[in-house]
Amino acid sequence: MTDNCDYNSFKVAVGTSIQKDAYSAGKEVAEKTLEKLGCKPDLFLLFATEQYDDNGGFEEFLRGIWRVLPEDTQLAGGTVIGFLNNDGCYALGATALAINYPNMNISIGHGQNTKRNPKKAANKCFKMIKKQEKNQYSEKIIMSFISATKNPKISLPGVQDLSFINSRILARLSLFMMSFFQKFLKKGIGKEHELLEEIIKKLPNYNIIHASMANGAPYLRNFQFLNKNVFKDDAVMVAIESDMSFHLDFSTGAKKSDIQFKITKISKNKKIIKKINNKPAFGEFLKIMDWTEKTTGDFKWTERGIKYPIAFEKNSKIILRPILLIMGDFMGAISKIEDKNVFVADMDSDSIVNATDEVLKPKKPIVGFFSSCLSQRDFLAIKVFQVQEKLKKYFQEKPFLLIYAGGEAIYKPNESLYYLNQSLSSAIFHEEEKC
Repeated sequence: MTDNCDYNSFKVAVGTSIQKDAYSAGKEVAEKTLEKLGCKPDLFLLFATEQYDDNGGFEEFLRGIWRVLPEDTQLAGGTVIGFLNNDGCYALGATALAINYPNMNISIGHGQNTKRNPKKAANKCFKMIKKQEKNQYSEKIIMSFISATKNPKISLPGVQDLSFINSRILARLSLFMMSFFQKFLKKGIGKEHELLEEIIKKLPNYNIIHASMANGAPYLRNFQFLNKNVFKDDAVMVAIESDMSFHLDFSTGAKKSDIQFKITKISKNKKIIKKINNKPAFGEFLKIMDWTEKTTGDFKWTERGIKYPIAFEKNSKIILRPILLIMGDFMGAISKIEDKNVFVADMDSDSIVNATDEVLKPKKPIVGFFSSCLSQRDFLAIKVFQVQEKLKKYFQEKPFLLIYAGGEAIYKPNESLYYLNQSLSSAIFHEEEKC
């Protein structure tokens, strides 16, 4: 690697590897990224799909990375379901985004056991970031990577799909077991939303873009990367202070339908709907949708939940919550349902593709980082290539990286936290526009 950086400029590069072997993929993605960057990176954001766990392991993957990467580089990232960048669209492989910039300070936060105690994990991240921050620059953003939902590997009598449990007895048992799995096995529904809420209380002046590190269904494992270490249920946060302007936004492509109803009883964590219109939730939802219990067996419930997500409005923006769990009379989401007045969202793939334009606002982009939901990728299917084409047209020769994750979020100090599902979130660094 030749060092030909202009150290007064913002340098960034994105690389890709589709090697099958973990070590080879790590080495190649580092080589390609640094070759494009042309100099030593200050920050190396690294993402990979899960198959490397079975083809050498992620420790070997990182060993390949560090065979190439300069020793004092800051590295963060984790496992994703897929990604797209300037090179193409990938369901398998590894990708990295490297940055070199002198007017930038990087602070890393790391918290453990995010499902057992998200508040404690957030506090650990906060203390680490606070200790390293310099408050030298006004532009502040945290790039957050937290372990997503991980279903426990269990079997229940008469239950073929844990996302759909008919038995009311087994459903109530599974509700009880959820807390046990989170606290003792560090599995179950993720608590990224709760963790981010705590971080915002402690670091309210930082913008945030978040991606939940995940893998493909049935979400039995996911990993987070921090320098030379691999973790399984942790939060890794990269706090960046710089003089580089950036624009945060999100889009869904969803429209409000005429199907509206009220949640009249919900669990304490706001994720399990117990009653709709004062009636048992699932039966009432079937009635509202004009479905029968027999028709719900036509295909996997999760596919139906993605196609017909419930939604609510927050600051006049549509927030989606696909119902991914049916437990007897109860309906569950993996993120908080923050309003009792909800509706079923109208979704179609063309609208999702076109909504990409809504986040491409800056006129002079330098680099773009995007986090999108795995369910949005599944909804789009082959049309993900249309999203990539839109990004290529917008960025021209500038680099961009979109990762498909298990949840996404953005936060701006003058707005609320938007914890998102089935959405596209964006952070676009750009040149200042002159008046």
